[in-house]
Amino acid sequence: MEYLLNMSQEYFYHEWNLQGKIDKDYKGKSNIFKTFKISNYDPYKKNQLSINGTGKKSIFMKVSLLNDYYCQIDNLLNNNKDITTQSKIRSTVLEEFCGFLFKDLPIVTILGLDFFNKKVYAGMAINRDGKVFPKIKDIDFCIGKKVTADFESKKYNLIIPLIAIECKTWLDKTMFSEAQFTAQKLKQGTPNVKVYVLAGYSGIDQNEVPNKGQTPIDQVYLIGDTRIKADENAIYDFFKDISKDLIKMTKLVEINKIGRLIPD
Repeated sequence: MEYLLNMSQEYFYHEWNLQGKIDKDYKGKSNIFKTFKISNYDPYKKNQLSINGTGKKSIFMKVSLLNDYYCQIDNLLNNNKDITTQSKIRSTVLEEFCGFLFKDLPIVTILGLDFFNKKVYAGMAINRDGKVFPKIKDIDFCIGKKVTADFESKKYNLIIPLIAIECKTWLDKTMFSEAQFTAQKLKQGTPNVKVYVLAGYSGIDQNEVPNKGQTPIDQVYLIGDTRIKADENAIYDFFKDISKDLIKMTKLVEINKIGRLIPD
């Protein structure tokens, strides 16, 4: 349990956003954000952390809390029209929810994995002085592991990704292209990383959606307009896919002595 408590400090991206608005008196609304955090966010966070299961019932409970909290966020934004999308109030809710969603997976604890959103490893490069250095990318949510590596007598802390997730309340063609670019860069550094997009709803035309194998993104999950309601079944399917990926990526594969040599 101690490890889980330590890990839980890593992914409260939405809380950090709210606290930053309080500390910097964002648009003169420090008191509004402070009241909202105490009255709305703190109970939401406490309730999310109290759910420890990974079954369908537990995931549905987490989604129900998410939907209730989104309603509270909408009330905050509707009553304060000068709080724009640049504040990232809504987007960080979904990023943080990924932490609540995956925090109880046994394999996360067993493998000593953690949650990150900054400076994820994306390959190596050589600068103009001939020095080797790691390339990094920011990602909305990442399940991975921090390691220390030496390159030319210099130590680097590297975050090696297993799962990378881009979170969008709205997904358009430009955002999808940006997500594909991020996925490509991450897979150059860690070829077996799985990259997902988790979005509220999409404005991409169906004939512009690439087939599998034509994009570095492994899957896009649309969960519905979160201003109305996130779909619990879509989020549960997303959760199951990530869970299966983590197990499959870290499982020892036995080589067949008879039949097909290369695994599917």
